[in-house]
Amino acid sequence: MCICRYPEYPQDLIVQLKNGPSIICKVQLLSHHYKIASQIELYAGITKQQEHDSMFIEFTRLGFVTLDNNNRFQDRELKSIKIQADCEYLRIVIRGCHDNRLNVHKQASFLALNILGHNSIIPPPLSNHRTLTNNLSQEDHKSSSFKLQTWIKVIQNAEEEAAQDEDYKEAKIYKELGDRLLGLNKFLCNLEHEKQVVVAKKDYEEAEKIKEDIAQVMKTAETLLTQCGIQITSEGELLPAEPTTVHLGEEEEERDDAQIPADEITNWTSFDALSIQDGNKQEITSPSLLSARIPIPITNTERQATEKTSPAKQPEDPENTPEPLTKEDMETCKLPLDVFGMNMIACILSVKVKCRQRGLGELSKIIVETADLMKQDDAHVDPDFIHASLLMLQEAVMDSRELIFNQTIQIWYDLQELCSAGLLDDINVFRWIERFFTAVLSRTADSNVQIKTKATQVVLELIKVYHDGQMDLIPLCIKERMVRNLKEAKSRVQLVKSITEEILLPIYDSSKVFPHLKDVVNFLVSYYKNHHHADVRQSTWEVLLCVAQRLDISILRPYLDSDTIRSLEKDVKKNESKATVNELRALAVKSNGATARKPQKASSKSTLTIIRHKLTWLQQTQTKKKKEQKKEEKKPEENDALCLFCEEHNPKFNEDTLITHYYNHCPVLTNCPMCKTILEVSTLRDHLLVDCERSHLVKQCNHCKYPVPVEQWLQHTLKNNCTETSDNQTRCPFCQSDMTSSTEADWRMHLMDECPKNPRRRKQK
Repeated sequence: MCICRYPEYPQDLIVQLKNGPSIICKVQLLSHHYKIASQIELYAGITKQQEHDSMFIEFTRLGFVTLDNNNRFQDRELKSIKIQADCEYLRIVIRGCHDNRLNVHKQASFLALNILGHNSIIPPPLSNHRTLTNNLSQEDHKSSSFKLQTWIKVIQNAEEEAAQDEDYKEAKIYKELGDRLLGLNKFLCNLEHEKQVVVAKKDYEEAEKIKEDIAQVMKTAETLLTQCGIQITSEGELLPAEPTTVHLGEEEEERDDAQIPADEITNWTSFDALSIQDGNKQEITSPSLLSARIPIPITNTERQATEKTSPAKQPEDPENTPEPLTKEDMETCKLPLDVFGMNMIACILSVKVKCRQRGLGELSKIIVETADLMKQDDAHVDPDFIHASLLMLQEAVMDSRELIFNQTIQIWYDLQELCSAGLLDDINVFRWIERFFTAVLSRTADSNVQIKTKATQVVLELIKVYHDGQMDLIPLCIKERMVRNLKEAKSRVQLVKSITEEILLPIYDSSKVFPHLKDVVNFLVSYYKNHHHADVRQSTWEVLLCVAQRLDISILRPYLDSDTIRSLEKDVKKNESKATVNELRALAVKSNGATARKPQKASSKSTLTIIRHKLTWLQQTQTKKKKEQKKEEKKPEENDALCLFCEEHNPKFNEDTLITHYYNHCPVLTNCPMCKTILEVSTLRDHLLVDCERSHLVKQCNHCKYPVPVEQWLQHTLKNNCTETSDNQTRCPFCQSDMTSSTEADWRMHLMDECPKNPRRRKQK
């Protein structure tokens, strides 16, 4: 379904359910890949009867979802919305569309709409007894549901009246109350349906439990009205709540009894799933309804009189109240509960920022106080205290909020200082730290740069402490399966590079022993040869080249194949030549500058002597290289006359002719069809998908996995004559030959002699 050209938004779409009144639990929308709606609102409609037997549809707003702009036109977004609502009609309101270069008519389109649920009508009973039971159950459902729906309607009307009177504070309270009651109503409908099902199965014990839950839901709804200082009569009138004479202790006890199911019901019936679907949108939270426990006055005069006579008691902020611990939490955190108590553990495990900050603050205070006590004579730290603290830090360090992460890392530094008095060498403490290290290691690929930097710093500091013997953390970084995700893979390779440069190479310089050499080289070679992202392969090669420059290549030879060794030797020699030339240039510049400032013969002679020695060494090195090359195989005598990619030797090659060769004739290279950049044929697919500045103009074919221009994608997929390719498979972009396990030499041989569709293939003589 597609909207007409240049529509006026919002656009309404009303769907009538073929089976009549139903309980829907999920709505699925499949969006077009460029005619994309920006925001969609959902309404559930139920048929109502008015006077004179006229019918109308009453719609209840369920919420909204937002769709991604899909600026690369690569995917179609499927939005799955979990809801629980009775409806006969579903109204979909499209608020607008995303602008892009393909959606020239400002349209929004859906390729599929799927509504999941079940019929709300129970099949006919088989006996009179069951008929009577079902009728009674339906009457109870109607009475409870009708009463709650009446309250919701009254609250919504009061919200509209308050908004019209510009009393927005009161309107906000009514809105939050209405939202909570709507959630309870959805939960109530679900319970009623479950009750009817178990009654049909004659499971009366379970039906009695559900009946008690229904009564608890209604009690929770009444508690919400009482907390807001209002009451609703049977005629649907909204009045201030009558003053109660209940003792304070009894009132608090009743509130505590009602609070737990209210919180649970709120979690179960929350419609936040609609807004969670868009991960890029920032979550907007409003103050909880329980924070507005002030009487809702009828007039401003009564409000002023109430404030003068009896000022309202400051309510407790629900954001400071942690969620109750689950059974799994109690089992997992048994030791921390014994050490720190229920309240602090509940705060640390809470998802609320204020609660988690308060819990971590208490933990930090205890650690600091323990560190002060350790300064006394004959004082020691209980290992259970260290273990419990690390378990809590292991939970908190996974928080995505930078504020909580920074607070957790600061507590870790305090705990590390406390453990420095001999406990760091304990094997049990190392096992606990190892689990904390694994959690921090996963944050080194975080999208937040500050979190990523700090996590990497902590990882390096821990590896500097634990890098040998039984207490070694390096294998956790390099003995893992290959990370396929581009961002995580680049972060892991960068981490291994930092470990190599800051820890492993200094150890080699001092002791001539390179720890975990085999594991590090295997890790780098695996990423270099098998990873499908060119950026990751390039970063890995740079790390491997750095290791080869510092170590003798003969040490690496047992772990590398011959092609990789030759490539390493070539790049190492190239870097050495560049470094020597740069050094000579720097000496020449320094010599010229010194001569211009103060012509000193001795200084000039010494500088010229150094240059002559360098030039002599270079000439000897070049002569030696030429002799070795002539003995081994017929190779070009000068690097300038050699193409480094196809290894073609041509005496006419120089800086200008080589560039022409690269752009027009080299069979191993090609031009990107989108941005015209020169690159290796083996990296063309990854370049088009990731690196190309015009990658948004191509879309990957799901069958052959090759990027196709957007305007040709539909025609390409309809033909369905391309070669099927799996995700881990690599093919030649010209002839589609399987090149998954091919080395650089295999690619060169294929492109120069075998590929029939390579436009630059070397002509056979």
